[in-house]
Amino acid sequence: MTGTGSYRAALVGCALLCLGGLIATTSETNARMAAMAAVWGLMAAGWNIVSGYAGPLSLGQAAFFGLTWFLSTLLFIEYDLTPYLGIAIGVVASLLLAVVIGLATLRLSGLYFALATLTIPLIMGTLTRYFDWFELTRPYVGESARHFQFNSSLPYYVTAAVLLAAALFFTAYLQRTRMGRYFVAIRENERAAEASGIPTLRYKLYAFLIAAVMASLAGGIYGQIAFVFTPEDAYSPVTSIQALLIVLIGGAGTVLGPVIGAALVIPAGQLTAEHFSHLPGLDHLAYAVVLLIVAFFSREGLYPLLARGTERLGQLLGRRRPRAPAAVVRKEGP
Repeated sequence: MTGTGSYRAALVGCALLCLGGLIATTSETNARMAAMAAVWGLMAAGWNIVSGYAGPLSLGQAAFFGLTWFLSTLLFIEYDLTPYLGIAIGVVASLLLAVVIGLATLRLSGLYFALATLTIPLIMGTLTRYFDWFELTRPYVGESARHFQFNSSLPYYVTAAVLLAAALFFTAYLQRTRMGRYFVAIRENERAAEASGIPTLRYKLYAFLIAAVMASLAGGIYGQIAFVFTPEDAYSPVTSIQALLIVLIGGAGTVLGPVIGAALVIPAGQLTAEHFSHLPGLDHLAYAVVLLIVAFFSREGLYPLLARGTERLGQLLGRRRPRAPAAVVRKEGP
């Protein structure tokens, strides 16, 4: 989808986010669930750029997610630094880390690149535990916009939803640019793209940096909701894989894929974890079941399936629409 259609998809995504906001006002449970869905939608939007559009299969997005979560928490505890500035510092640090990781790994391809990126968050988690940062808890100061602390999850949802909406429009804009077309060319056939003169390493690095920024912002907001930083959660491979699952279920390489996937996967996981807490791991089993169902009906994800269904429904309604009666022409007598 390109041009006006991609912006239309972004507008549909904004409408879905507004609907999520209405649901979030009904109860604190729904507000927290909506906030988590928006955060993971933002995380997935970044993965969608690097792997859905540009092609390299990144399994290391947890490195940027966890780094900003860690820095914003640590700086708040040690220096009473406002989380807004802590998140900004985390984004800059994630960009620098992404440059180092990208230059070192993006020359690899396929499974080798995926395994190389998978080790990065594992190493970062080990280093964090080595320096005795097993658990960092942000002190609660009460309702405070300066400290990004609220008694309701609704402000967190609004923040994450605004950033996710911006990511959707950025993705729609990217599809119309030369960079976006280069991303798709690299994804479809990297050797042919390089032979045609596209500097593939540079543009894969651009995609990796964009994904790092979105993952970093998602991790910063998630840290404010969670209040407690733990390396096991921040740098877990599940963190990166969950972003991958959301995009695959929603539709990789599409504007709306991250929103649709997050709206389905996160509530499904949280509801199963809440109602079947005596069966640990059932939330991950729910992800697998949803992925299998989607893959059975459409390997491209839910968004292409819904788009085709909407198009067929429009064609069906168009055929059944009654036609205007033809005008009767009367002949005048001589």
